[in-house]
Amino acid sequence: MTTKKALSNLLLGFVLVSIGFAIGKETALNGARKTRASEVAAATPPAGSDKVIVYYMHQTFRCVTCNQIEAMTGELIRTDFAKELQDGRIEWKKVNFQEDENLAKRYNVASSTVVVVRLRNGKEIGHQSLDEVWMLSSNREEFIKYVSGAIREALAKEKA
Repeated sequence: MTTKKALSNLLLGFVLVSIGFAIGKETALNGARKTRASEVAAATPPAGSDKVIVYYMHQTFRCVTCNQIEAMTGELIRTDFAKELQDGRIEWKKVNFQEDENLAKRYNVASSTVVVVRLRNGKEIGHQSLDEVWMLSSNREEFIKYVSGAIREALAKEKA
């Protein structure tokens, strides 16, 4: 009888934890959906603009490495590209690609990554997915060199 009662309590606990997780996930998704419209509007560049947009495309739930990639990329842009950021030649955007299927399809994004997009007159003229950020995330110097190189290349092409 005691084993049966313990098993019943264990199963009941599992069900309650599963329900709690599902409710928490749905609540997070609903909150994200409310801000999605403003994020999508922010992701649409104004006509007549020449610039480089650096996206950090992430999933709803992020791991330590995902957060590290975002932090290192954001810090790089705020420090090494501060003038371009202030001048509006670079934009830094964090986007949940799971909530924006069109953006994910456009850049063929299946996992968190950095994407550098070049715009001329408000229209995309090219992009580069920086998929190696995952392999380089544990080597800060190589990571910065890789991401910085891609941004500098895009800026040089944006001027041309």
